Amino acid sequence: MKNVESNTPRIFSHFDQTALFKDEIEWVYAESVIGSGYEEDVSRLAIADVIAKRAARKNMQIHSAIILKVNGEFAGFFTFQVNHVSKEFCFLQSVIEPSRFTDELYDQMVREVISKNTENYPALITTDPKSKFETPARFERLGFQTYLKMSGYCYMVKGDIAAVRMKFLAHITMTNVWNTVKGDWLRAKSEWRTRIDEAGERVGVLNPAFATREGCWQGTQGMANVVTKDPTKAGKEEGRAHNGNASVLDPVACEVIARFFMPTNGKRVYNPFGGGVQMGYVAGACGYEYVASEIRQNQVDANNLICSEFDNVKWIQSDSATFKPEGMFDLVFTCPPYYKVETYLDYDGKPPAGEINSCPTYEEFRELLFNGYRKAIESLNENCFFVVMTGDSRDKNGAYYCSESETELFFKEHGLSIYNKIVYLECEFTRLAHAKKTLHVRKFPKREQKIIVAYKGKIADIKKHFAPIGRL
Repeated sequence: MKNVESNTPRIFSHFDQTALFKDEIEWVYAESVIGSGYEEDVSRLAIADVIAKRAARKNMQIHSAIILKVNGEFAGFFTFQVNHVSKEFCFLQSVIEPSRFTDELYDQMVREVISKNTENYPALITTDPKSKFETPARFERLGFQTYLKMSGYCYMVKGDIAAVRMKFLAHITMTNVWNTVKGDWLRAKSEWRTRIDEAGERVGVLNPAFATREGCWQGTQGMANVVTKDPTKAGKEEGRAHNGNASVLDPVACEVIARFFMPTNGKRVYNPFGGGVQMGYVAGACGYEYVASEIRQNQVDANNLICSEFDNVKWIQSDSATFKPEGMFDLVFTCPPYYKVETYLDYDGKPPAGEINSCPTYEEFRELLFNGYRKAIESLNENCFFVVMTGDSRDKNGAYYCSESETELFFKEHGLSIYNKIVYLECEFTRLAHAKKTLHVRKFPKREQKIIVAYKGKIADIKKHFAPIGRL
């Protein structure tokens, strides 16, 4: 039989046949895994993955999910939570069947989840460099940025990073021991210190972090005194004082206190015995109104200059033991003098009359201090916090005055509840040097301060007046 060639073009060799074998991808939204019919599938895959095993728990399956189906078969999931109370969108656990996984498919699943963030809340995820799925590099590529690195994990957000500042602060504190020598704390502290220094430079205030208090440390053996080498004088040693021999309030501690202990609708902070600039600058930067009473005119003038960029931040020259601020406040914070630790001088080189650290006895110091606290309590709204950052000093025999304990008892006697007792932990380096001398007389050097948080009002109502932080 004779072969006859057809005149029809042979297009088969050029026809893209991959479409005949392409997987059919389907994305299914489940408002809650429980009740969706995918509970067992999610649990099985989560347990097999190990890292995502929490998704097998009932208390996690109450959350929403995007379900991946390939050719009609379950092939993966990504659970998430929309928190309208905290106004945040949280990515939870995810897995794709290993035989189905591709980077492109996983990225598409993330985009499907993002599409459910219809309120445009900050989108949050904790990523793990060891994970096959939820890695920092992948989510950076998808528009997320890291706001905290801790314990090998990266905490990331898609959206305004300022919206997760409370979470950052919560993670670097977390318990009642605040370790201020860790990296994230030190970085935040350096950022605040730079802002305050630049603010001082703009208005011509020298050493703004401790302006007016150079050399105020009373002893020569204190933590502020060290010996360094002057790089301009080869081989020669010279004395140098940290912070000009002045104790400097930690601006990160100020920020934690301002943000955590200000009620949802609050805006006014009062600081009796106002001292340095840090709390006022931080409060102003957080958008709060700040009033401080301070007895030294030079400190008042310096602080008001440094904070001149804020309309609602001011120090008032006054005797804090008798001063009554105008109006009511939503937070009282103070870091008063520690008795006989520093000397506070005014323009004339002398302590002003009424400066409590110049009192001849601790008992007189305490009475004036507590008088100022009484005035502050009267000016504090109900259901608000009174926060004192304090520490004990020793008498000439080495015994503690017990100012911390007496402060707690003072608050209890005046109807406030002691709600938190926080240990503010400082660098131990110089304390170890002290220990070589003091342990011989059984004295352990002190490397902490205390932050006493008292509450005026009904503790059970705190949740009504203070916004939740959201998922941590």
